[in-house]
Amino acid sequence: MNTYTAYPQSEKFTPEAWDLLMRYRLSPELFAGEERVEEEDVRAYIQAHDVPLPRALSPIRQVIIKNVTESAKKPVFHIYDGINATLIRAYETKELTVTVWILKLVGEAMMRHPETRTTLGADTFQVWPNASIALAMAHGEALYMPVFRDVNKKSVQEIAEELADYKKRVRRGRVLASHLVGSTFGISNLGMTGIERFDALINKNDTGIAAIGSETQGRINVTLTIDHRFIDGWQAAEFMQTLKELAEDPSVFKTWKNGKPEGAE
Repeated sequence: MNTYTAYPQSEKFTPEAWDLLMRYRLSPELFAGEERVEEEDVRAYIQAHDVPLPRALSPIRQVIIKNVTESAKKPVFHIYDGINATLIRAYETKELTVTVWILKLVGEAMMRHPETRTTLGADTFQVWPNASIALAMAHGEALYMPVFRDVNKKSVQEIAEELADYKKRVRRGRVLASHLVGSTFGISNLGMTGIERFDALINKNDTGIAAIGSETQGRINVTLTIDHRFIDGWQAAEFMQTLKELAEDPSVFKTWKNGKPEGAE
């Protein structure tokens, strides 16, 4: 099969045959010996030679490919653990979902571990004052990582409202470029699919990402993927330990449920 080239339409092809030829990016020269080419002739060639149907890369798919390619170059390591689901389930509602509580828990853990709030400058590390988290959200072929800024300053109700708004934007394809910047850490939650564990790629310039799996024996599985340039193994283990401790602390859930970030007056 020849490399695709744009050709002027040939009269020996029926309109249907020509359309099929162009859709599959086939050269008209493949039918040089034919006086008249019908649609079924092209289909027969496609079937006989197992020709795949090309699909143009959409702008969003091109962005995804670029981001994933860059993420795969990072020097990373993984930590496999889990958090107690008891309090999360006890405080879960239709609005205050598992994802909302995990956003809040990760955000608070980030405040206690500044290395997770770090980005790489030209010749410095930049430690940001608040916890901003990118959350993986997909619809069709589109995969977005909208950012929940300053999670540590927001109530769980505010996070739930922001999550609902992002879900609408993702469904409608109305996520703006401004929604996708400003994070230092990420979350990808596939727990609702029944997947127990998975590794997630770190988003753009983030220091790490928490891959949230399903609940098994009262524990929500968590896999941390960490950029080793920013965080070493001991620091990552301490971050995971903080996350586990927060998930088992009734006082933080009670405080957050009442609409105040922990530590607020």
